[in-house]
Amino acid sequence: MSSSDDSERRVAEALRARATGAGRAGVPRAVRPAPVAGPDVRIALLIALLGGVVLGVALALLSLLAPGVLPGPG
Repeated sequence: MSSSDDSERRVAEALRARATGAGRAGVPRAVRPAPVAGPDVRIALLIALLGGVVLGVALALLSLLAPGVLPGPG
């Protein structure tokens, strides 16, 4: 049983070393901050979301209040 414990330990160490970037000599790890979306992008996404909600509600009400107006699937 000690050989399987030993191999599991080696695999765990190798995965940990790979995850931390250890073992790659001379290759500095570049840390880049995540880009922050500007207010223009946020406003555009909010408008698109609200437009989708309005369109969905309108289509749902149309299908409930006036059956047969919207085409059926297929």
